[in-house]
Amino acid sequence: MDWLKGLNPEQQKAVKHNYGPLLILAGAGSGKTTVLVSRTGRMISEKVAQASEVCVLTFTNKSARELKHRVSHKLGSAGNGLWAGTFHSFGLQILRRFHKHAGLSPYFGIVDQTDCNAVLKELIKDIKNSGKDKFDLDKILSMINDRRTGLAPVTEGFDEYHEMVEILTPKFAKRLEHLGVVDFEGLLIKPLQLFKEHPEILEKVQNQFSQLMVDEFQDTNRMQMDLIHQISKAHNNITVVGDDDQSIYGWRGAEVKNILNFPQEFKNCEVIKLERNYRSSSEILDVANAAISKNKNRHGKVLKAEASQTTGELPEVFILEREEDECEFVVSEILHFQRQDFQLKDLAILYRSNTQGGLIESSLRRAGIAYNISGGTSIFDRKEIKDLMAYLKQSLAPNEVSLRRIINVPPRGVGDTTLDKLTEYSQKKRLTFMDACRLWREAEIQEKAGFAIDFLMNFIEELPKNILDFNVGSSPGAKMVQIFSDLGYRDYVYGSATDPKGAEKKWMVVEILGRILDSYLGRRAYEVEYIKSFIDCMLLRDDLNEDEANQNKVQLMTLHASKGLEFPIVILAGLEEDLLPHKNLGSDIDEERRLFYVGVTRAKQKLVMSRCQQRKKNGVVRPSTPSRFLLEIPVALYKEFPMGARPVTGQDREDLVSSFLSNLNLKIDSKLENKANGKTVIK
Repeated sequence: MDWLKGLNPEQQKAVKHNYGPLLILAGAGSGKTTVLVSRTGRMISEKVAQASEVCVLTFTNKSARELKHRVSHKLGSAGNGLWAGTFHSFGLQILRRFHKHAGLSPYFGIVDQTDCNAVLKELIKDIKNSGKDKFDLDKILSMINDRRTGLAPVTEGFDEYHEMVEILTPKFAKRLEHLGVVDFEGLLIKPLQLFKEHPEILEKVQNQFSQLMVDEFQDTNRMQMDLIHQISKAHNNITVVGDDDQSIYGWRGAEVKNILNFPQEFKNCEVIKLERNYRSSSEILDVANAAISKNKNRHGKVLKAEASQTTGELPEVFILEREEDECEFVVSEILHFQRQDFQLKDLAILYRSNTQGGLIESSLRRAGIAYNISGGTSIFDRKEIKDLMAYLKQSLAPNEVSLRRIINVPPRGVGDTTLDKLTEYSQKKRLTFMDACRLWREAEIQEKAGFAIDFLMNFIEELPKNILDFNVGSSPGAKMVQIFSDLGYRDYVYGSATDPKGAEKKWMVVEILGRILDSYLGRRAYEVEYIKSFIDCMLLRDDLNEDEANQNKVQLMTLHASKGLEFPIVILAGLEEDLLPHKNLGSDIDEERRLFYVGVTRAKQKLVMSRCQQRKKNGVVRPSTPSRFLLEIPVALYKEFPMGARPVTGQDREDLVSSFLSNLNLKIDSKLENKANGKTVIK
């Protein structure tokens, strides 16, 4: 197979690399996915490594799936066994495989942030004089995780939050262990502990994977870097692909120094730069290069467009009076590009802050323009999904967190008094909460509540078998939906909604979960084991809105959410100081500049930027100044429109006049009709 076909010289050099450390600096739009796929496939087909010896770590399940699909499409069965997935998926695989050494049951559960907050709430109750009602649980959890991962900032201040976190951190870890569950942070922490405490396990993993590759390497944090070191140090066959100029997640722990220092950390490292851009016009890349060149601490790299990508159209900068004008400007630009035969899905509106998005969204609604906001609430954050997933988790990987969530959902007469008695009994007898539920008589629980608990326990035990016991013409997903409807969950959902329409939407979420289950099972044998893997997959899932990209809608998103995407037209709104760089969120100016660079390099054909001369801040309209990033770009590289509009010429003018006359005629006709209906006739 010719894995080098169609690749440029730099890409070919990267694909032909076999052993030792390799850093591929892949600029925006430089074809890094093609390089990863080709290198993986070539090594397997040329027997540099068997498929099962190759491990590719990614940051999204979507990226991992795409890589595996493209490799297996060319290799066929020879590609079976290739491991590609996220860091968290990798950690889960290690813990499932070596669960005994990690002190976990074979079917340990995974808990999300909501579950972790519930655990913290219970722990805080037990701390005397804690003023428990005033603590922000999300903040507490974030600080605890920083301590667990070693990322906690050094601070001289020691307020009530720090005091509470110091008390809660060991208790929280102990409670998760007692519950037999692992949280998302634990999926990285525990494998590292395992490698440290059991060198023989680390050796097995190192022997299993003779080739390690990491995508989006600039987004790795310290723990992920530790994991990479551990897996690769026996053979040093480590290839990382990334772009330091697109490192924009420092606020969530990503360390740009990982990619900057990689050649020094790994001796004899080969560095290959992919600087040929296959996405954007040369005019757009000129702006991007000029902007990012102001960052000093970076690998030198200049993006170059292919000759065919030169359009002769400079990026445009529009100066508006106020933010309301900017919103209306966005609408007029969309209509302008529609007249040029672009579709709505060809346009992306990017901004730094979500508050900007809300204002633009309201203007699009008024104009009747279809849009989609990326990075919205995932379907798996919906209460209905969390409830059903808790039932499934409890049936296959029992833990106290799941049980407490569903013990009275839908209501079955198990109230707070009963729960307090069961908790007290479990602590007194040193039992698990689940064991206490089974011994409800000894805990002096009233019979009505006790029988309800018995019913729930039996229901949970039989749930997986009953889901798979479906009728011909039905499916496991449909059967699951029916089971929960029969349980009374449908009535509960409808009863908790404010109106029938809202109730239907809530129940539709349940039906969607059924369809997702059927889609996951596909042609697999209908076995309980696959429902277990379905639960794991859903808890680690990150790509539930893939189909949105195929809908003909304008895309609204923050600059952070735009990374990895591309659009024919990008409108970058709010290029002002205090917005970009952001006054409160943008303490690292280099990272804010990289964020601007990411936004610019999303555009393929046209880049439109806007800024306002004044903007409302804290309820007061104040003057705004241009973003320093805009001022750093030579004025010859863009076209500026100080009046907020481009001159109207040719066909555009005719279209606008025609549209104006048409609207005027509609208004006159409507006025005549209204007067005629009111028995007032105009002659």
